[in-house]
Amino acid sequence: MTEPQGQASPTKPSRIGGWLAPYVPAYFPVAWKLGLSISLLILCGMTILGSLLLNNQLDRMRDQADTFGEAIALQLANTAREPLLADDTFLLKVQLNNLTRSESVRGAALFDRSGNLVDKAGILPLAADPLQEQIKRWELQNEPVTTYYAAVDVGDTVAGYTAISLSDRPIMAARESVQDTMINATLIMSVIAIIASFLISRRLARPIQDLLEATSAMRRGDLNYRIQDRRNDEIGGLIEAYNTMAHGMLEKDQVEQVLKRFVSPSVAQNMMADLDQVQLGGRDVHATVVFADIVGFTRLSETLAPDAIADMLNVYFDAITTATTFYRGTIDKYMGDCAMIVFGVPEKDDEHLFHGLCCAVMIQRMVERLNEHRRAHGHTTVEFRIGINSGAMLAGNLGSRERMQYTVVGDTVNLASRLSNMAGGNEIIAASTLLANPNIASRVRATEYGAMRIRGKAEPVSTFRIDGVHALSETLMEQRIAQFLAKLNTESQRA
Repeated sequence: MTEPQGQASPTKPSRIGGWLAPYVPAYFPVAWKLGLSISLLILCGMTILGSLLLNNQLDRMRDQADTFGEAIALQLANTAREPLLADDTFLLKVQLNNLTRSESVRGAALFDRSGNLVDKAGILPLAADPLQEQIKRWELQNEPVTTYYAAVDVGDTVAGYTAISLSDRPIMAARESVQDTMINATLIMSVIAIIASFLISRRLARPIQDLLEATSAMRRGDLNYRIQDRRNDEIGGLIEAYNTMAHGMLEKDQVEQVLKRFVSPSVAQNMMADLDQVQLGGRDVHATVVFADIVGFTRLSETLAPDAIADMLNVYFDAITTATTFYRGTIDKYMGDCAMIVFGVPEKDDEHLFHGLCCAVMIQRMVERLNEHRRAHGHTTVEFRIGINSGAMLAGNLGSRERMQYTVVGDTVNLASRLSNMAGGNEIIAASTLLANPNIASRVRATEYGAMRIRGKAEPVSTFRIDGVHALSETLMEQRIAQFLAKLNTESQRA
């Protein structure tokens, strides 16, 4: 049986130490089993880490040696260029002999452009072929040697090749020294880590296990889990802090979930993130507002039962919410049969105008498809009229100290509402100023709708009817609409 939420689980043997049970006396406490397990893990980890560090260091030493050898071979190629072209064999021999005087240089050689040996000093690998290889590693009487080749370039042609043979004994000696150092350091650190793990595990095994189980419950979303253990040390303080935090998170989650049902999720999150900032006031913003309301709703409400009206509104408003979320908008409020949507606040959106236009088009398309679905099932259908405007407005918490609401107000908002009232069924009407921006006009299909006399405006307002947006946006829009309808069909079949 599973344990009830809110109850502390009894301390269980550590799973980490369980595999050591056959090798550890039965009277050993769980902490020691845990300590042995951690110690072996630390030892393995330190060994692997030491091996990786050693290999990395040896690779770096090898790369440095190769860089040094290639540099000497290239230097010889540069100094031998003129004597080789002048066929000065004496100067070439002097250069080769001078290089072999160094203890690390075991040989030097010069080849012609065909790869034939011209002269050498010291040793060379058998079957040396500068045309086929740049580096050759070989051994001479148990001594590792590496030969590096370089081309003698004259303009775009190759006049010959040089070879330098370097002894790898210094590298091997350094490798052994580094290896001994890394092994000793790994062993010392492993011993220290093992001792520390035994000392710490004896004290921390049980409360840490409780905290792990508690955090696992929180990760699963169980905020009711509490640790019942009480201690008077730092671990006890940590347990108390966890219980307090879990209680606070549970209360906040409950409040936030309820708040999201009445305001937009972004507004709810902002409020819950900083409750001290929830106060009256507003700020000037540049945003876009969309009004979408049902044509002839008053007459329709007289013929339908209240519960049927509520069900119908919920279905259509669910579609509007889907479109709003898809284009980063925020449902400001539902006013009877009308939805007020804002873009650009409270979350900043540089494309708020285009997203608002896309959202209006998506609502129009979703309502059309939703009406087809509802007619097929014998349900009542409606048409929405939509008005959209963009510009300066005031956004913030408005109302009284006892009751406030986050919303936007201003002449821009009023005009959008008036345009919605002037629109016909299944039409989207926008002020002509919205299409003055070439960046917007190039992505929107619109038809001039004519000048309208708007209440509160001295002069007629030029308007356009929005017919659609560019093809890519409409393709993405149709995909999301198809997902919405598929979900709706699934829910209808279940019902």
